[in-house]
Amino acid sequence: MTQGVIEIRGLNPQYNRFRFFINNFTSIEYNLDQVTDAMPLPQANDELNVLTKTAGNSMRISVSWIIADEDDTVVLGNSVLDDALSGSTPAQISDLVEADEVTQKYLDGKVNSADDQVRFLLEDFQNAGVEFRYAIILGDTNIDKQGVIERMQIRKTGATPVTYQASITFLVGDVVAVTQPT
Repeated sequence: MTQGVIEIRGLNPQYNRFRFFINNFTSIEYNLDQVTDAMPLPQANDELNVLTKTAGNSMRISVSWIIADEDDTVVLGNSVLDDALSGSTPAQISDLVEADEVTQKYLDGKVNSADDQVRFLLEDFQNAGVEFRYAIILGDTNIDKQGVIERMQIRKTGATPVTYQASITFLVGDVVAVTQPT
């Protein structure tokens, strides 16, 4: 990883091919649900409880962090060569424009102020369809999972007017879209 501790990649060939870096996370939580059904037998003690695994596992990864002004951009185009799903041509921050389709959203092609980071996450990195795939790479743990961003929460308070508290919930899995060719 070239910068940041946690990297979230958009993996769509046509759009949303950006990499967002989280430099100062406050917590990472892994929730692995391993669904097991219990069928207690009548007139039997707990050790005779019949346990069956009838459904697969699911994992959610939640990351919380503080969004603050950064010295350099926390967004890069995704042109990672080991990522066959996103294509080889990186998206450019300069391609992100205002509604007038002329004015660039992010000056100098950088997303580094706290306000710009929030805007990027809410407007340009948002999961907007069933075909949106993402990857999350968790620093030195070598955990690299694919799935979708299930939830994003961003909060700014009067007590900390120059920073935001943010969290993302990432649902691990194979994104199967109805719009994909068969």
